[in-house]
Amino acid sequence: MQQSKLFGLLFVLPMLMLSTSAHAFNINGTYTSENGDFVLTITQSNDFNGSFSGTYVAQFTPVGPLTMPVSGSFHFVNNPNGNLVPLALEFSAATRPADRSYLLADAWSGILTQPGVIAATGVRSYLPAGGTGVLSSLGTHTLK
Repeated sequence: MQQSKLFGLLFVLPMLMLSTSAHAFNINGTYTSENGDFVLTITQSNDFNGSFSGTYVAQFTPVGPLTMPVSGSFHFVNNPNGNLVPLALEFSAATRPADRSYLLADAWSGILTQPGVIAATGVRSYLPAGGTGVLSSLGTHTLK
């Protein structure tokens, strides 16, 4: 019985080391657009499944500045010299107050061009209760 456990441990440990060191890339941090209008703060990221979460701040919305929970994903590609960047990412944030008076959703798609720098293009949908929705471009920004 002891031999079996030892053999299992000898097999599992190297596999764990391989799976955790394959990327070991941390995208956590605060990324602010060049004009200060948008701030993405990534507080949790997982390079094993390419997911992240945190907060997103939009300074100018139809209802004033908003801070919202954000979630997103990122994806590695084969890069020269084994570099992990650039990598593709996308994230979105939405909010609807308890009185359901509106829904605001921002979505972004971009590239982490180098550690700490994101180039992204965003879109917004805003739907007031009983009103006509507004779709708009948030433009292309560099967040760092």
